[in-house]
Amino acid sequence: MKSCPRPLDPIDAEAVSAGADPVFAADAATHARDCPSCQEMVQASERLTVALQGLLEADHAVPGLPERVLRLRAFSRRERRTYALWRAPILLDLSLGLAGAALLALPILTASDQVALSAAALAPLLALARALGAWAIESLRVAPAALEGLSSGLRGETVLGAAALALLVPAALGLRRVLSRASLRRR
Repeated sequence: MKSCPRPLDPIDAEAVSAGADPVFAADAATHARDCPSCQEMVQASERLTVALQGLLEADHAVPGLPERVLRLRAFSRRERRTYALWRAPILLDLSLGLAGAALLALPILTASDQVALSAAALAPLLALARALGAWAIESLRVAPAALEGLSSGLRGETVLGAAALALLVPAALGLRRVLSRASLRRR
């Protein structure tokens, strides 16, 4: 079978197989009827749809599996703080840190090797610090022009400007609430 010079997008193939309007190519149905490789794509989409429908209608192979897999609520504050939930990531992090420290402390590494490994370990941190510094400087540089553009836009649209000013009140109240809770936590 020859490959198609203009293959259908998978979304269009699925739409054609479902009898819906294609998203990307308006003539996808006609093209799929004339092109064998695209027609095979549409038929594969139909087979997948039938298989998925069969899975939906079938009894669960493992009783209670969806209830065990799906979590319908977020973790509570107490659950987020438990060590049992974070044990594996914490232990992995500690083991990687200790392995890195042990690698640097091995007597088989010369001092120049240890310095090179330490520099390689610090390079990403230094790059991040440099990027954050550049971001802060760039933000300060464009802040006046951004504020001027925002104020001219709000002056031109009086309704939008009034809505923005009205939204400052709940934002200020929310900020005040957050700051008061933060000060209560420190006590």
